Amino acid sequence: MRVTNSSMMANQMYDNQQNLQRMNKLNEQINTSKLVNRISDDPHKAVKIMRLNNEIKYTEKYNYNIDETVGWMNNTDSSLEELGTILGDVKEAILKIGNGTYSENEFKAIHAEVNEKIKELGEIFNTTHGGRYMFGGSNVDDAPMEVDLTEDFPKLSIKNGNNDNLNADISDGTSIDYNISAKEIFSKDGKGNDTDPNAEPNAKPNAEPKYINLINSISETMNNIANGTDVEENRKKLLGDMKEGLDEFFNRSVDTRTTFGVRVNTAEKLKEFNNENILNMKGVLSLDQDVDHVEKFIELKSAELIYQASIQVSSKLIQPTILDYLR
Repeated sequence: MRVTNSSMMANQMYDNQQNLQRMNKLNEQINTSKLVNRISDDPHKAVKIMRLNNEIKYTEKYNYNIDETVGWMNNTDSSLEELGTILGDVKEAILKIGNGTYSENEFKAIHAEVNEKIKELGEIFNTTHGGRYMFGGSNVDDAPMEVDLTEDFPKLSIKNGNNDNLNADISDGTSIDYNISAKEIFSKDGKGNDTDPNAEPNAKPNAEPKYINLINSISETMNNIANGTDVEENRKKLLGDMKEGLDEFFNRSVDTRTTFGVRVNTAEKLKEFNNENILNMKGVLSLDQDVDHVEKFIELKSAELIYQASIQVSSKLIQPTILDYLR
């Protein structure tokens, strides 16, 4: 079989091009520190790498959600702790007023102190987290609590908000409710659905939850005592049903804090699990994606030597003939 110069040149040029492309690929791998830079490099590995990257991205998003929800719940816990402190102070004031050894001026001083505590309650339930109101249910744009100061004693009311839960995904197939509304906290059933026990069947819920009415009644009763109105009768009210209701409310706040403590622990445990998954996935990704620079540098030098040798062989193989000069 006759081998022409043109076929020799074509084969040699093809080989040279292949060597040059191999050098370029090795250079790219070293520069990017990645074995696979495009799907055509290794389709099977490329698909696997894309899937791993997506899983890592989603898991990191779950961890971001956990950080946000844990921050929200920790702020909620701090607010409920303040609530418990204020309820303890109000109870102490009730016990003081129940003691008849105080003068009228001292009663007024205690009443003024309780008024400030009730105002603080309004501020607590208008707390924000990241510019969003925490105790308005799904309505995070409007302050839920309003403090009416038009009379001699403050009155609380819930003007905005609902009982809807805020929900976040914290793992694959796992979500968590991370808020509680003011209506739920101030209601006896914990769901914001208090009704008047003396109301007709199927009656609509009260305008205000039970413990809002309790706080307002305490405020008004203390105001009456400070002004000398039915002092003994109002003292009995304070030391009777109102004190008992205050204890119930305090216990409700403690139970709510416990619930949020469990949710925080759950979220933090899931974050640890997510971090372990991310670490494992990055380890698998590294095996498929990361370049061994020493190995690739040796391969590159070898490819350069092969390319230089092929160039030299080409110059020897394709020698000029007398016909080249006669053309």
